Amino acid sequence: MNIEDVFKQIQEIVTAPTPPTIILGSGASISYGIASMGNLAEMLKAFFTSKVYESVDSRESVTRFLLLLKEGNGLEDALLDAKVTDEIESDIVRNVWNMIVKQDADVYKRVILGEEIDLKELFDFLIYRRKGVELNVVSTNYDKIAEYAVSQSDAYLNTGFSMNYFGQIKSNLDACPTRLNESYIGKVNIWKVHGSLDWFKKDDITYYFPNITEIPEGFSPCIITPGNNKYEKTQQPPHRQLLSKVDECFSKATGFICIGYGFNDKHVQPVLLDKASKRGLPILIVTKDIYEPIRRNVMDAKHNFIAIYSNGGKGSIIETKDGKLSIPDKEYWHLKEFCTIIK
Repeated sequence: MNIEDVFKQIQEIVTAPTPPTIILGSGASISYGIASMGNLAEMLKAFFTSKVYESVDSRESVTRFLLLLKEGNGLEDALLDAKVTDEIESDIVRNVWNMIVKQDADVYKRVILGEEIDLKELFDFLIYRRKGVELNVVSTNYDKIAEYAVSQSDAYLNTGFSMNYFGQIKSNLDACPTRLNESYIGKVNIWKVHGSLDWFKKDDITYYFPNITEIPEGFSPCIITPGNNKYEKTQQPPHRQLLSKVDECFSKATGFICIGYGFNDKHVQPVLLDKASKRGLPILIVTKDIYEPIRRNVMDAKHNFIAIYSNGGKGSIIETKDGKLSIPDKEYWHLKEFCTIIK
């Protein structure tokens, strides 16, 4: 195993006739100042420490939740075990939305002033090498980092919603302008399985309100937060339609590029790993840290993988099922550095 051979394998994945499907996790957004699960846990801990509920069930849920966090449980596990009530869940959704929307708005301002999102370079490479390409991006994030990156390119952006100031989900999620090839170079579908900051629900209808920074009166943010109702909510619109589209994308995929994704989401990885296993599809992992679910679900499970991650210093480790390579002076887990491999 040598670095030239591994680089060649990576280049073959990204230059396949059909581009690989991209999966974005929270690691793709953290470098832009978007809250991690740990940040959200600290924020919710502070909120619930000072919040007093009239309901006995809610008070008991809060007590359990805070104790579980104190014992070292992660946010999702703590919320699952605490079995939060509806009013607590509503407060979680609003607090999470309020925290992330401010951070996302700061990124949007930076983009307006000319900062380029790292994902743009990867999107450009995957789009412009092929005529009329359709790139599928599956995101577990609420923020709009990926949308900003597509908007900096000449590709058509599709999220499954009609892109106007009072948009709704389309009956055909793939629908796009009939003169696409004349107006755009390629098309990028961003399938956001846990919702988005600019989606809101009212009377069981989901609306798209772009770049709004306050929750409209009478509406609720359409985001699925960690907790006991997470999987039930994915069976409701628009998440049900989007998950069906994700399954379809995975079924047609030629490979996967997982950026900052921790393989700890039951909405995404079961179908991904099933398709990858049955068809021997490559899984390219680009992330700062290799968490236990990545190693258990992908690496130890003997999938066809290439993992690029930090060595804890200023270098990288590239690991495959055949062994490891240590690169002391290149941080290839950063997208900017990763793109130097594929160009």
